[in-house]
Amino acid sequence: MRVLHVASEVAPFAQSGGLADVVAGLPAAQAQVAETHVGVLVPMYRGVAERLAASGVTLDPGTEMFLSVGPHVFRAALRRATIHRVEHGFVDCAALFDRPGNLYGPGGPAEWPDNHLRFAALGQAALAAGELMLGARHDVLHVHDWQGGPAAIYARLAANPPTIVTTIHNLAYRGIFPKSVMTEVGFPWSVFTSGLVEFYDQVSFLKGALAMSDVVTTVSPSYAKEILTPVFGEALDGFLVHHVKRLVGIVNGIDTDAWDPATDTTLPAPYSAGSPAGKAACKRALADEIGLPLPEDEPLIGVIARMTGQKGLDLVAEIAPELHRLGARLAVLGAGEPDLETQFTYLATTFSEHVYARIGFDIGLARRIYASSDLFVMPSRFEPCGLGQLYAMRYGAIPIVHAVGGLRDTVIDPGDRELARGHGTGITFAPATAPALLEAIERGIALFRDRRAFAALRTSAMSRDSSWTASARDYLQLYASLRM
Repeated sequence: MRVLHVASEVAPFAQSGGLADVVAGLPAAQAQVAETHVGVLVPMYRGVAERLAASGVTLDPGTEMFLSVGPHVFRAALRRATIHRVEHGFVDCAALFDRPGNLYGPGGPAEWPDNHLRFAALGQAALAAGELMLGARHDVLHVHDWQGGPAAIYARLAANPPTIVTTIHNLAYRGIFPKSVMTEVGFPWSVFTSGLVEFYDQVSFLKGALAMSDVVTTVSPSYAKEILTPVFGEALDGFLVHHVKRLVGIVNGIDTDAWDPATDTTLPAPYSAGSPAGKAACKRALADEIGLPLPEDEPLIGVIARMTGQKGLDLVAEIAPELHRLGARLAVLGAGEPDLETQFTYLATTFSEHVYARIGFDIGLARRIYASSDLFVMPSRFEPCGLGQLYAMRYGAIPIVHAVGGLRDTVIDPGDRELARGHGTGITFAPATAPALLEAIERGIALFRDRRAFAALRTSAMSRDSSWTASARDYLQLYASLRM
C-alpha cells in the first residue's frame, strides 16, 4: 500500500501547533508496517532547509514542477529526503512559501491574502508527487485540515482518483474564502453547491475536502460525535450528518521515544515510572530557573497552551487568586490573545510567590514544566484530541481536564476512591466553569497530600500507552477497508 499525506506542516521542520506532531508521528508509525510505503508532502517554508540540514537531513537537488492553479502557473521544485523510513517531499516555490513571519501570515492573527493560492498549489503538487516520491501512484491520499483540502478536491475531479481520506484536526478552522477564489484556484462552478464547497455563499476548502472524501476522520471518537451537534459543529453539523459518507474517530498518539523523561536531555535529571526520584530534582531545578518557590510539600500545577478562549485559560486566570488558600503553585507557558497575555502577566506580578507566567513558547521549558509539575490543567471548552494531556501523563503530571472530545477519551477518572488506589489516569470535570475547575483542582491537591495514593496514580498515568502504534494500525485497517 502506498499512502501520501498532504499537510501544511510537519515537526520539527515546519510547525505552528500539534498538527505538525501528528504529521510527523502517524506516517512514521505507518512506515514501520511491512509493505507500507508512506510519503509526506508539505511546503518548503523559509528556514526549513536550514532546519533539515541542522538535523543531518540531505535534500535531493529537486525535480522541477509547474503548478497550474486556475489562471496562475507557479514554477516550483519537489525536494525529497527520507526521514524515519518516510519519504518527505517539500514543495519549493519561493513565490508562495519563502516569506517572513509564521507559516500562515506575516505575524499575529493576520493571514497572507493569497493563502488560497498557496495551498491550492500544494494540492496541485500532490497530483504528481505520489509517483515521484513513492515510485508509483499512491493508493491512498490522506489530507489534513483545510490546507490539505485542495489536494482532495483536485484529486476527486481528476480521472481515476485514489482513495481519499480527510482528517479534521480542528473544525473551527475551515479555510473560508470569498467565492471569487473559485476562478482563482480553478475549481469548476459545478462544485459550488451546498453539498460540496459552498459555505454561506463563500468557499470552504475543508468542506470541499470532506465532501470529496471516501472517509472523514477526526482525532478522537468523542470529537467525531460532538461535531454532529450544533454546539461543536461550527455550522457544518447538518452537512456532516447528511453529506459525509463515513465519519470515524481515531485518537492521536505521541512520539514516545522523543517524549521520554528517562532519556530527555533537556531535563536536569532523568526518571521513569519505575524510578521516579528524578522528578523531584526536576522540580527543584525549575524553581531556580523560573524564580518561583516550589516547596516539595506543595503541588506545582502546570499549564502549557495557547492563550485562547477555546483552551479555557480564562478559567485558570479566574481561580489563580485561590492558590495561596489551596497551598499550590502555578506555572503557565503560552501566548495568544492579548487580553489573556496581559491577565497572566498581571497575575504573575501580583501573586509572584505563587504564579509564574512566560508569554511565548520554549520547547525546552515546556518539557521541564511537564517534568516538574505534579498536576497539569487543560480546561479546554472543546478539544478535538489534545496532546498536552498525553505529554503530561508521560512525564508523571496528573492531568485535570474538562471532559470533552479527546480529553474525555484519553483521561480516565473512575472516581475518588479508585483514583486513591492508583486506578485511572487523571481527573475530569464538567461543565467548563471556574467553580468546576477549582473543585477538580482541590481533588487533585487532596490526592497529592496522600503520598502513597498519588504515587500509585502517577505510575498508572506514566504507564499509559500513548504511542502511535495502535493509531497507525487503525488507520491502515481503515484504508484497507476502503480499497476492498
